Amino acid sequence: MYELEKEKYLGNTKKSFNTQQGIAVVETEYQNKVYEGWHSHNNAHITLFLKGGTTEKRKNFSETVGPGSLLFYHSDELHLNQNTLFPSRNINIEIEENLLKDLQLSEAVIEKSVQNSAFTKFLILKIFKETLTSDTFSADTITMLFSQISNAQNHLERFEKSPFWVKSLQELLNDCWNENPNLQDLATVLNLNPITISKHFPKYFGCTLGEYMRRIKINRSLSLIQSHESNLTQIALECGFADQSHFIRTFKSQTGFLPKQFQKL
Repeated sequence: MYELEKEKYLGNTKKSFNTQQGIAVVETEYQNKVYEGWHSHNNAHITLFLKGGTTEKRKNFSETVGPGSLLFYHSDELHLNQNTLFPSRNINIEIEENLLKDLQLSEAVIEKSVQNSAFTKFLILKIFKETLTSDTFSADTITMLFSQISNAQNHLERFEKSPFWVKSLQELLNDCWNENPNLQDLATVLNLNPITISKHFPKYFGCTLGEYMRRIKINRSLSLIQSHESNLTQIALECGFADQSHFIRTFKSQTGFLPKQFQKL
């Protein structure tokens, strides 16, 4: 067992960007087998898996993760990785304790925000895109993007205390993720007044119905793009977009990347 220093990971570091404001963005790649024992990291961090995958083990649970998976690690939290697929590639957002205090965030809040996976995932991609731009404004932009994580946690808390129909609505929307339901369609299925959904949707979901559906669709498209099994037109239609052009615009708006750029990550 050993502890990894700041900005250090078991894989090879492809790119590292430190804002000098308490956030480091580290892209890591795994081409060959690495140490599979228990280890920890100095700083808390969020990891987005771009390619490959691994079996992640913690003290009380184990799970298999792959492209599009999102995990949070507390500072000094013991974990190990086994059965890694090669090549694997991750984006790690590492957070200094001092920044958490300045933003009035806790590790628990960040951990909870990861449950709102699509929103947090897209923030991480936008943060990573900013490191590729890497200009005078990038450090401040990354801090501003990261500070939005607390918004995800706030809406999750409201969602957990929401009426039963809100959870039924979420299940319905995720079941028909590649369709384009309107308020009347949803209200009919849930036996509600469309005004009820319209009035309360932003409170519990943190966005409009249209924005929520776009997030679901783009989130589902990530693994399809990385699989290289379908072209963009096929993916656009499979995800319920009218055409490839609409899909590309929405993808860039949500992630900061064009689909072809994301595919090359």
